[in-house]
Amino acid sequence: MSGRMKTSPENQALLLIPRRDLDYLDEALALAQTAGYRVKGVIKLRNPKRPGKGTLERIAIEAEDLDVGTIIYYGEPPPTTIYILQKTTRRRVIDRVSLILEIFTRHAGSREAKLQIEAARIRHQLPLLREYVRRARMGEDPGFLGPGEYAIDRYRYSLERKLARIRRQLEELRKRRVSRLEARRRQGMIHASIVGYASAGKTTLFNAITRESKPTGEEYFTTLHPKHKAITYNGLKMVFVDTVGFIRRVPHEIIEAFRSTLEEVAYSDVIIFVVDVTEPERDIAEKIEAGLETLANIGAAGLDGRLLVAANKIDLLEPDAVEERVDYIRGIINTYLSEAPVIPVSASKRLGLDTLLEVITDIAKETAKTMGPLR
Repeated sequence: MSGRMKTSPENQALLLIPRRDLDYLDEALALAQTAGYRVKGVIKLRNPKRPGKGTLERIAIEAEDLDVGTIIYYGEPPPTTIYILQKTTRRRVIDRVSLILEIFTRHAGSREAKLQIEAARIRHQLPLLREYVRRARMGEDPGFLGPGEYAIDRYRYSLERKLARIRRQLEELRKRRVSRLEARRRQGMIHASIVGYASAGKTTLFNAITRESKPTGEEYFTTLHPKHKAITYNGLKMVFVDTVGFIRRVPHEIIEAFRSTLEEVAYSDVIIFVVDVTEPERDIAEKIEAGLETLANIGAAGLDGRLLVAANKIDLLEPDAVEERVDYIRGIINTYLSEAPVIPVSASKRLGLDTLLEVITDIAKETAKTMGPLR
């Protein structure tokens, strides 16, 4: 991965992961590295929600022995667990949502992306601050990582006011985006969004279709603000949009953070779901299911007839294996949707793009019947 590794003690990390999530250890390590952390040790948690006294002591000793400044809890622990871990280890503790938001911060370029990330960070931080205040009122000392009860309460209040202000700004930006989209429709342009799991090759496909050269790579979340490019294909004007990548078990805060951006997908005439055919079948099935769930969460209803699958990276498989994977993907999709073409492509080698664009055009023409004539 190309992210520059941080070297301060705070960015030497101990990773905690529930045993039930060990299949996703590689994902956890990849996200940690993308965020700039060097993971020096891993502890598997048998009881992730309420680590026992022995487990807490082991974590504290390991953190001390490895000389790490940060503990990454790769899960969704309640605020009480975060509080206890911080108090026991006297170290900074972040969970999966905080880790993802740190990566987002590294890649945020637009004003809207920065506002969305800040809003998500505040929403995620508020329950922990309330836990600090609750503990203080119970007679515990919340000052081991900061100020006392009243200072924390004032800080919480200031964050709530800031969050309300950010929401107003984001709503204004959302209205402007919808206005631009409506203007494109009035001009007869088709809106085609490219979606998919992080690192499936969305931006590579976007570049191949539009002849752009946007940055690509193995790092997670290189795309936070949608990239737009208009092209004309067979006389049809289309705007392609490259969007933020899906992730497994998308945290609620992440959906909320990028709801206004992802709404652009919900308004699209065509949705191109990019799937990496080289991954194990179980991973493919899980990611398709997670992606469709995310689309439903952002209001992209009525996917039948406007969603297609780009089965990407076929150049890395033998022809027989490609055919088997395409059939497998088609079988999964058909359990959720009655109509969703699966097109084998290689975005990096520009294979199958003509067929893909033909299908996109056919879907766009059908979609346009409910939107007025195309020009």
